[in-house]
Amino acid sequence: MSAKRDLLNRYRQAWRHSWRQRQNMGAPPRLSHEVQFLPAALALQEQPVHPAPRYIQWTIMGFAALALLWACVGEIDVVATASGKIVPNGKTKIIQPSEVAVVKAIHVYDGQQVKAGELLVELDAQITGADVERLKNDLLAAQVDSARARALLDAIQHNRAPASLIEQIPHASPQQQQAAQTWLQGQYLELRSTLEQSDAEIAQRLAEIQAAQAWVSTLQESLPITRQLVADYKRLLDKAIVGKHAYLEKEQLRLDQERELAMQQAKVLELKAAKLEAESRRQSVLAQTRRAMLDLQHESEQRAAALAQELKKAEQRNRLMQLTAPVAGTVQQLAIHTNGGVVTEAQPLMVIVPTDQPVEVEAMLENKDIGFVRPGQEVEIKVETFTFTKYGVVHGTVVSISNDAIEDEKLGLVYSARIQLKENSIQVGENRIELSPGMAVRAEVKTNKRKVIDYFLSPLKEYQDESLSER
Repeated sequence: MSAKRDLLNRYRQAWRHSWRQRQNMGAPPRLSHEVQFLPAALALQEQPVHPAPRYIQWTIMGFAALALLWACVGEIDVVATASGKIVPNGKTKIIQPSEVAVVKAIHVYDGQQVKAGELLVELDAQITGADVERLKNDLLAAQVDSARARALLDAIQHNRAPASLIEQIPHASPQQQQAAQTWLQGQYLELRSTLEQSDAEIAQRLAEIQAAQAWVSTLQESLPITRQLVADYKRLLDKAIVGKHAYLEKEQLRLDQERELAMQQAKVLELKAAKLEAESRRQSVLAQTRRAMLDLQHESEQRAAALAQELKKAEQRNRLMQLTAPVAGTVQQLAIHTNGGVVTEAQPLMVIVPTDQPVEVEAMLENKDIGFVRPGQEVEIKVETFTFTKYGVVHGTVVSISNDAIEDEKLGLVYSARIQLKENSIQVGENRIELSPGMAVRAEVKTNKRKVIDYFLSPLKEYQDESLSER
């Protein structure tokens, strides 16, 4: 061990001696112009290269390593871009006429604020108004006929004069009420006259029947006496107490009474048949009148029901001649400016943009992106009116996506997406500007995340897949 220790001490002393002599081993100092005339190897020994390039090189390599590490670890958002516009939450309301009409008056102008129910455009309602009046008159006539029939039926049933029609047809004018009452009274008086004639005939037949029956009763009472008298005269004739002529006179009297009795009995039957016929005619008059009134009532009620439905349609058409605002909002895209102009059915006349309602974005997603967009995904909206690099973006969320594609003239088949905004305004300088319907936007839907290195490797992978699949 001591030998090893001595060996180490000698080495240590030699190294220290060499270290102390290192300064004396260098070349003598030279001036800069002297170094320029030395060979390159000696010049590098006398004046080494400045370390700054090496530091810059190592710095670049460090940044490259960090960038590669970030590309392998870091993730960025994958977005699906879609163009669109800001729309009201309740959608704009298009004002359209229901049929061809003439413009009578325009009560609004482009950009005007209107209230719900406010009159916008008045169309000529002369034709529709005439239809309404005609149907009202026809309906009133049907109601009057029904009321007259009911009143006459009630009078027939209770055998009394018909009641007044004023309460039953309150919407009729006094002249119409008076005319209806006059007709009703005339019908009732005519019916009563016919019934009274029938009653008089029935009473006459009844009196004749009673007279004939009284005569029959008289004959029936006297005929037994006459027969007994004939029998007595027969016995007296047989005994030759009376003459034959006296007996024949009594026999003739009996025959006359029997013939008269038979005639009177036949007359009674005839009079009873006549009485039944008169009563039948009376009942027939009542039945025919009742049937006629029932038919009139049924027909009038059916006609009134049909006319009431037609009147509702006509009144609705007449109301549609006055176009009113369905919601409170702003008038835009006014398409008519001339009174007396003709508008066609379903022609867009103007648009009402609702006020005091949150706005949202309606964006058109291309077919290639629809498979990655889902409701609930975050969206960044860049408003074209305000440069997003200066004023920022508006954030939102996908609410819904249409189930079917929509044909777009420029983009082809696209899908409509509704995006709910988290804020309805954007900061512009010191002011907060409200987002208004109609502003064009570009929506970026965050569909998922992707590593940065994938963006550089994707072309290589694609090239590799395509090259390996070629023949």
